[in-house]
Amino acid sequence: MDLNLIRGEIDKIDEQLAELYERRTQLASDVAKYKKEHDMPVLQKDREEQILEKVGSSVSPELKNGVQLLFTTLMDLSKCRQQQLLTQQREFATVPPVAGRPVAATVTKGSYSADACEKFFGGSCDVRYFRNFNEVFEAVERGEVDYGVLPIENSTAGDVSTTYDLMGKHHFFICRTTKVHIDHVLAVKPGVDLSDITEIRSHEMALRQCSGFLAGNGAKTTVMRTTAEAAEYVAGLDADSCGAICSRSCAKMFGLTVAAENIADIKDNFTRFILISNRLEVPEDASVISLSLTIPHTPGSLYRLLTRFAYCGLNLSRIESKPIPSVFSDVKDDAFDVVFYLDFIGSIRSPDVVKLLNNLEDELKYYRFLGNYAEI
Repeated sequence: MDLNLIRGEIDKIDEQLAELYERRTQLASDVAKYKKEHDMPVLQKDREEQILEKVGSSVSPELKNGVQLLFTTLMDLSKCRQQQLLTQQREFATVPPVAGRPVAATVTKGSYSADACEKFFGGSCDVRYFRNFNEVFEAVERGEVDYGVLPIENSTAGDVSTTYDLMGKHHFFICRTTKVHIDHVLAVKPGVDLSDITEIRSHEMALRQCSGFLAGNGAKTTVMRTTAEAAEYVAGLDADSCGAICSRSCAKMFGLTVAAENIADIKDNFTRFILISNRLEVPEDASVISLSLTIPHTPGSLYRLLTRFAYCGLNLSRIESKPIPSVFSDVKDDAFDVVFYLDFIGSIRSPDVVKLLNNLEDELKYYRFLGNYAEI
């Protein structure tokens, strides 16, 4: 058996398949025209099931799943083509950025969120400080502030779960994102030695990022709302046995000294922050689109969703799944259902992108467009 001869036969079959695919796509376009004229939906579930049953019975049993997957993909590509032809594009209603001195909501002075505010606005914003992330979302949603600043993921510790938990409960759009370098130190009261510390306080994410240092130190850990709150707490104590994990600038602001530096597990440590608003702002250089959605709890449903992005030539830069919160009770089918968060490279100024988003909104049980933005 000659390998080159075998490959030659495969090449001939591939050429035939390519020709047949082109013919099938043209026929699918004709189907789209017919459906448009007769006001028919793109998805014909009974027709798909008939085709899959027919092709599955036409091959040997061990090839049934494979040929059905092949034809499922072919039909998905046909639907993508038909949707491009049939979808009436619905434009997004965008607004310009707030002029003058925007008001940003963050957590507390001296926190890494405050550093993110500086990056977003260059120090020209009037910052109002809130006690927790939920209050930030609420202030933005009610229009009490123009913008909110929230951490969403860390390069070392992963997602900020509190932010994701709240994203499903509130109406907002992402306007911009930025990354802040995280440089944790252990801050203590002046004159206190590291050996005197029996308790260390900080935000849960900071504690996770410094797990190696904490394991070697042996001190008790206590979670605070922010790193800055932990530093302020330590500064106000009469006792000298407590320290805080925070930034060097935060320690200085509260009159603390650095007992240990470079204590993060990974030195190249960044947190990504999002700037949110209750208005849809899309800058000219917007290049990332974020969505949240649910898909049917059936085999291959995620694969079929991703096929639609691939067909449009769109690159998914991030995909996360989270348990569906209780507020999603109308779309929660069982305890293992999840909501997906997708980031992909694209712009709502592209007609093909807008049509895809319009289709997802029409077809999925739960779908939210979270914004089209750029990173600064």
